[in-house]
Amino acid sequence: MNRADLEKLDRESLIGRAEEAGVTRARILTRPELVDELLIRSTTDSASREQARGLFGLARDLLARVVERGLHLPDAAERIRALGLPPVVRRGAPAALPTVTLAEIYAAQGHRDRAIETLEGVLVRESDHAAARALLAQLRDETYSVPLPRLPPEKEDPSVAPPANDAALPEPMHMLDDAPLPPRYDVDECVAIPVDPTTLYAYWEVRDLTLEFVRAPRPDGVMALRVIVIVPTWDGPQSTIRDHDVHSSLGDYFVRDLPAGCVVRAAIGWRHGDTFVPIAHSPALETPPGAPSPLVADVLVRWTPRGACAVAPADHDAASILRALGRLRLEVARQARERGSRGEVATGTSERWTNAPSSAGT
Repeated sequence: MNRADLEKLDRESLIGRAEEAGVTRARILTRPELVDELLIRSTTDSASREQARGLFGLARDLLARVVERGLHLPDAAERIRALGLPPVVRRGAPAALPTVTLAEIYAAQGHRDRAIETLEGVLVRESDHAAARALLAQLRDETYSVPLPRLPPEKEDPSVAPPANDAALPEPMHMLDDAPLPPRYDVDECVAIPVDPTTLYAYWEVRDLTLEFVRAPRPDGVMALRVIVIVPTWDGPQSTIRDHDVHSSLGDYFVRDLPAGCVVRAAIGWRHGDTFVPIAHSPALETPPGAPSPLVADVLVRWTPRGACAVAPADHDAASILRALGRLRLEVARQARERGSRGEVATGTSERWTNAPSSAGT
């Protein structure tokens, strides 16, 4: 059928044909969208397919432009893909036909008034659109909650003239949101990231109000980055404190020459003599080891002051280790049988112990 024949059908007939053709969410589509979807699916030639996009194609271009302009729409791409063809970006294209899909996206972003306006536009053209009427009733109900808006909705710029031709422009080759990051975020924070086994990167920011508060009783102090380094030893953990005077409420610093595999915590604060008033600190971080382990994972080992040593069959503790492993395997096997009787899947821990070596040192 051609466009004229399809446009003569009522809404239910169009929905039935669309569902038979595999159109997803057919009942929320408007009549022009349904006609376009049916024409698209009945056309194999690419030029004819583009020509058949009609008003539905313009609506898809509108959604693509909303996404392109940086509106935070986490589900917009999924909704666009669910309707069929990928969107074609046309800058400066005229406003498209209002659709329920567009109204859903506005509502999901907290723009209740814009969603209501879009649905009213749908019902002006199709008074029998049940899905649009139901969603409109929900949005007009003040008890129906929508999230807080994150960014203002897109508005057409009347000063931007449409392109001379209708050809699709290439996709942008730069970041769509290329505005520079703000120098400050008005927070008190200290962030630390391990760079390598002996280096830590720290970033901090202190609000002016916080700085005035901690500096008032100790005006002769200085802004400092304190790094606490903890190294595990056989005699217990050994900790050292390193203070780096940074003289700035905003900055970053590379802490170098750390012991490999140590645990580190960084804090930004106000230091006056031996007194340190912390303002913000990072969580405890473990730097990566300096080298890979010399032992593979299928070897039983014991930790000694000389390092990790493999447990050999002649080791005086080998027999007790094997007995302990035997009891563990029996317990794991019993739990696996119970899970199997309940139709559950064995966990990764059971698999690891099931594949454990049958004797020490292998």
